[in-house]
Amino acid sequence: MHGFTLILYLVAFSSCAPNSPPADFTKLTGPYLGQKPPGMTAALFASGVVSTGYFEHSSPTFSPDGNSVFWGVQESDSFSNSRPIVFMERMGGVWTKPRMAPFVKQQYRYDNPFFSVDGKRIYFAAAAADEKEGGVNTMDLWYVERTAAGWSEQKKLPSPPNADGLDGQPAIAANGSLYFSSRFDKSPDGFGLYFSRFVDGAYQPPVPMDERFNILDADWTPYIAPDESFFMFCSFRKGGFGSGDLYISFKRADGSWGDVINMGDRVNGPANERFPIVTPDGKYLFFNSTRKIAGAGPNDPGNGAGDIYWIDAKVIEELRAKSE
Repeated sequence: MHGFTLILYLVAFSSCAPNSPPADFTKLTGPYLGQKPPGMTAALFASGVVSTGYFEHSSPTFSPDGNSVFWGVQESDSFSNSRPIVFMERMGGVWTKPRMAPFVKQQYRYDNPFFSVDGKRIYFAAAAADEKEGGVNTMDLWYVERTAAGWSEQKKLPSPPNADGLDGQPAIAANGSLYFSSRFDKSPDGFGLYFSRFVDGAYQPPVPMDERFNILDADWTPYIAPDESFFMFCSFRKGGFGSGDLYISFKRADGSWGDVINMGDRVNGPANERFPIVTPDGKYLFFNSTRKIAGAGPNDPGNGAGDIYWIDAKVIEELRAKSE
């Protein structure tokens, strides 16, 4: 099961082509697309608009002002690029329909957008559509910058932090430090978690996170709190609820990381849970799940391809209290 999940990430996901989202959904107004806020039970987010019958392959990243949201999609025929980053923005108080991000290029495939804390950059993973290494897809870390005229052309981060092979799933702390997934030879599945400090305007050589986060089965999809006080990721380690679970670790007073804690059955289940991200206002935890919804058709949200869920971020504070 672990290797199969890795293949889903490393190669293009293959499935039937679901129907497009409704062309004329109800006008969406208010914060978070006007969706009813979740409580302490995870809820499907924006069914038929953001969570669709397609394979959503990230969680949504919201701008600090809450007026735009970006996310990644795989195998969609609603857009001219089958693996784009898409977005919505609030204009005149009303959210636009999902559109392909203006910086997306047809000759590239994309994954995992992530806003910088100040909202001036969006980081993401991308690669030329035909770029492969030894038959396995490769990716690098890129970004765009907000300008007076809109978003800039995409720019590749230098090396470091990029290296040969696959570098993806970026998460950025307020101080610019970058956490991401990359090839890791010591891991049984050859994939692990890294961080690169941003010092004097330059990224330092990436360092693997310590063994509690690595040298296990498929540790990936990192999220770092803006102040680096906690770290979340997906892992297939033993003792979980099935498939990939979300785990969290809190930073101790001495700067070391605490124990890795399973985030529990409010978040995790038998399906694959990954791509955790907390909203800029700290209110909600978003994540992606392949869980199926009873009665969902093959082209509907809840078909098991991958949908977006959210839950009150108090779940994190409850786990923090238990860790102390």
